[in-house]
Amino acid sequence: MRDGEAAGRGRRAPAVPDSGVRRWPPRGRPGVADMLLAVSLAYVCAWNPPMITEQPAGALRNALVDSGAYVIILAVCCVAIALRRLAPTVAVVAVGVALAAHVLIFDGLSILAIVACLVAVETCTSRVPRPHAWPLAALGYLGGAVGALRADKLIDPPTPGAELIVLAVSWAFITVAVLTGLLRRRARERIEQALERAEVLAAQQEAERRLAVVAERQRIARDVHDLLGHSLSVIGMQAEGARAVLATDPAAAAEALAVIGRTSRRSVSEVHALVDMLRADVDESPLARPSPQSDGSAAPAGSSPGLDDVPRLVTGARRAGLPLTLDLRCDAEPPAPVGEAAYRCVQEALTNVMRHAAFAPTKVRVRGEDGGVDIVVENAEPISAGGGAAGALDDDTRRGAGLQTMRERVVALNGRLWAGERSEGGWRVHVTLPAPSHLTQAQPGQAA
Repeated sequence: MRDGEAAGRGRRAPAVPDSGVRRWPPRGRPGVADMLLAVSLAYVCAWNPPMITEQPAGALRNALVDSGAYVIILAVCCVAIALRRLAPTVAVVAVGVALAAHVLIFDGLSILAIVACLVAVETCTSRVPRPHAWPLAALGYLGGAVGALRADKLIDPPTPGAELIVLAVSWAFITVAVLTGLLRRRARERIEQALERAEVLAAQQEAERRLAVVAERQRIARDVHDLLGHSLSVIGMQAEGARAVLATDPAAAAEALAVIGRTSRRSVSEVHALVDMLRADVDESPLARPSPQSDGSAAPAGSSPGLDDVPRLVTGARRAGLPLTLDLRCDAEPPAPVGEAAYRCVQEALTNVMRHAAFAPTKVRVRGEDGGVDIVVENAEPISAGGGAAGALDDDTRRGAGLQTMRERVVALNGRLWAGERSEGGWRVHVTLPAPSHLTQAQPGQAA
């Protein structure tokens, strides 16, 4: 697992996981409705050129009309309308320039001028960024006024007040286009906000899932460490002792090998129980980690070790050859989480003694009061079975992992852990585990 993690460090993880949320239509892609509108407008306007009331004056205007300027204006407007989702500001400006040329060249109105003006105004208020939307929309009202003046020339016979009527009607249509654009902008913003919230929620769920996976891996690592760390330390210590006395005391060597056999069988049973727990269906009642029994077998699945199991733990360490004294005083069995954490702390402390200070005289003091537990495990300078200095049973590559596991358990219960060298030599571990507030029972005389 570590090799895989190390190999993965060279790859950069995505900042935000794929949430699975998709936008439709995709952002910045021309809409089908815009394409259909542009094609329909081109078809209708191609057969309905501008209405001309008088022959354009001047050679330049005649040349522009004869050269097909209307076709160019029509093409610019249709392309701008079709692509207005890609670049709305550019599309509105292009339509404005084309309609300005339309006004300069032709003195009559056309379907193209009316429809393009309304679409441009709607695009201003629905898609153009807000700082530029209103100035461009105001130009739309100006264009409507110019169109009203041109339309007045088409009324025959002239009617008093016709200009005001046409102007009011044109501005009314433009106002409808403005309101339509505002409503579409608001609806689109609401949809985008909902999509963004969905993406954030999906990212949070993915992060929580990853954290849950990491927490589960850490829990499994602690379980495996609890089950095998102590047993392997006992096996290693007994193997070293058996090798030292094999030639001089075969009986002691045989006893050490017997301890190794019992410890290994117990470890296999505990590993099987852990595997069964991990394979259990999530809907079933959770199985607690197995605790060792006096006969060396694993406890039935569903039980958790506690302070009552500490004497058995000490007995096993004594059989392994560790000079050990136990002072256990407890007024009542603490809550299950506290009792299990206390047992694991004592187990880890004894494991560290056997690993790093084999055969060193060790004292274990446990006090349980009011649901809390106070633990002190201290050992003297390590000595070997033959009276010389004892070496550690393992290398330094994993040194500190046991203390880290112990610290995680203590911190999870709001406890305190101190570990360090004693002034007179040796090592001392002091653990304080308070009673969980939600599990503390009411004192006599108090309301429950």
